[in-house]
Amino acid sequence: MAKQDRIDFRGDERIKAQFVETAERSGMNLSTFMITAAQEQVLRVQRRERAVSLSDRDRDRFLAAIERPARPAPEAMKRARERHTAIVVND
Repeated sequence: MAKQDRIDFRGDERIKAQFVETAERSGMNLSTFMITAAQEQVLRVQRRERAVSLSDRDRDRFLAAIERPARPAPEAMKRARERHTAIVVND
């Protein structure tokens, strides 16, 4: 079995009692409960950091852009057609 790192921290008796009681009600020992709770908090923070926050102005611009997508430029369409034709003909 691989050696596991130890994490120690201090808290007052009242807080520890709350942790122990809640861990027992959850069917876990204190260590498992604390690790699980910490991992859940890590995931919440990571999701929050990955979320994109927009100002009201930016949100309105984004929604407006979705409602009226840009049309491709004729030159871009011509190049895309030529690339597609070259691929289909060469296969």
